[in-house]
Amino acid sequence: MANARAKKQTDPNKVNFFNSIKFKVVMITFLSVLVTFLIIELILISNTKKTIAKTNQNYLYDMAVQTGSRLDKEFDVVGYDTAMTYDNLAKIFKGMGIIDMSTSYIYVVAADSTMMYHPTQDKVGNPVTNEVVKGVAEGLAKGQNFEPKFVQYIFKGAAKYAAYYVATDEASGQKAIVVATVDEAEIMASQTKLTKTSIAVGVVVLLLAVGIGFIIASFIANPIVSITNVVNKTGNLDFTKDTTVDKLSTRKDETGLMAKAVSSMTGKMVSVVSDIKQQEEDLKKASTDLNGAAAETSSTVEQVEKAISEISDGASSQADETQKATESIILMGNMVEETNAEVSNLSETASVMKESGDSATVTLSELAEINEKAKHSIDIIYEQTNTTNTSANKIREATNLITSIAEETNLLSLNASIEAARAGEQGRGFAVVASQISKLAEQSNESARQIEAIIDSLITDSAKSVETMDEVQKIMEEQSEKVGQTVEMFNQVKEGIDTSITGIANIAEKTKKLDDARVNVVDVVQNLTAIAEENAASTEETSASVTEVTNIVYNISKDANDLDEIAIKLQEQIRLFTI
Repeated sequence: MANARAKKQTDPNKVNFFNSIKFKVVMITFLSVLVTFLIIELILISNTKKTIAKTNQNYLYDMAVQTGSRLDKEFDVVGYDTAMTYDNLAKIFKGMGIIDMSTSYIYVVAADSTMMYHPTQDKVGNPVTNEVVKGVAEGLAKGQNFEPKFVQYIFKGAAKYAAYYVATDEASGQKAIVVATVDEAEIMASQTKLTKTSIAVGVVVLLLAVGIGFIIASFIANPIVSITNVVNKTGNLDFTKDTTVDKLSTRKDETGLMAKAVSSMTGKMVSVVSDIKQQEEDLKKASTDLNGAAAETSSTVEQVEKAISEISDGASSQADETQKATESIILMGNMVEETNAEVSNLSETASVMKESGDSATVTLSELAEINEKAKHSIDIIYEQTNTTNTSANKIREATNLITSIAEETNLLSLNASIEAARAGEQGRGFAVVASQISKLAEQSNESARQIEAIIDSLITDSAKSVETMDEVQKIMEEQSEKVGQTVEMFNQVKEGIDTSITGIANIAEKTKKLDDARVNVVDVVQNLTAIAEENAASTEETSASVTEVTNIVYNISKDANDLDEIAIKLQEQIRLFTI
């Protein structure tokens, strides 16, 4: 089991999951959805907070105006003193406030800052401690007029929203302050709940997006992995049928085109290897036939040589062996005719060998051309990989620019916050916006860093791809050298065949000479008595010719053996391919 795990870790044809396209697609999906969710969440929180605050501010304002107007009417009906009693005020204002908010209530303060009504009865009759209301009361004492207004203040460490209305008794001129208030924390509780809900929904959406991204990544990466396995198998000279490529070829996307290209390439390679294998078998058969023909020719020449020896013996005793010499000449004629027939067969065999050699040369030329095309395609892929690497570097430059802009934006938002602080109350809203801009700038800066990390990973992977393409180029160059060596071997075979044909032509020529010598011998026999010495000389000439023929046949046999060895080597090379 440990060996299997080690093999899995060191398998060069397997891509680590964290370096795979599948992981990158999932991460891009995850980061895209995460960034989108964060942006939407920030916008939603900001807008929701503003909307809730504004709505409740208006509600408090309207409540203060309505309740204050009611107190105005009460002044007109019962008078100031009766209207400002605790029981009367409690009858009017008890339980009033923003619905479902426990911290929302109404209280009434006299113009001298005395608390006239409050839900907490212990505070009634005591001076008001709220600085805002105290300020209004002091202003009323100075004769100032106040319009209804919304205010915010801190009371005992809690942020408060409030709106006040100055009610006036037209008869006596006395005034009272009606205040509607609520805790800011309770107002914003709904916004906090909404934020938590949106975060939970965002997490669910993020998980769904990652799951969908993984499915899409698998849909993209799995066909590429399958095609890569087929290409690796082809690289190992295994051209057996693979149904995976046929299934992928039916797809309409780029992987379908890749599968069709791989299938077409494999089919052509199988066709080429099959043709070479067939030519190798033909070449093997031709070399065997040539070797057999050479052996038969050698045997025939030996017989001719034996006949010439007999002629020579007959010339020594022409007087007594004339009849035997005539019979020997007839036998020699038959042998010459057989030799001619064998030479004709040998010539035909040599022609077949030449055609086979030419066909093998053409096939190898086509293989060399296909190999060059493959090498050219690898070069194009190499250039495209380098282009991808360059593009990744440009993206990293753009990311650096985004980081720089984010830092400048952060600095500008800081300056804006400082200016807003100097402006005081009037710059408070601008300070909130500047704070949000600062957060967005920091998030943009963080996103740019994450993108830069991804780009660095992409550049690393691209560099590895460039190294891999360098290795593939070296393999293609080595393969081109092997094909070139094979072409040279077949050229040598072709030269051997041409030499064999030349040798066969020489045999034919020598055989013709032998036939001419036979005719001369017949003439000599007819004039045996007069030209005995000439007959002996002709016999010696014929013997020399036969010796030369013997040497030629030996050379042909040697060439046939060489051709057989070449055929065996070619067969060993072909066996490396699996069809």
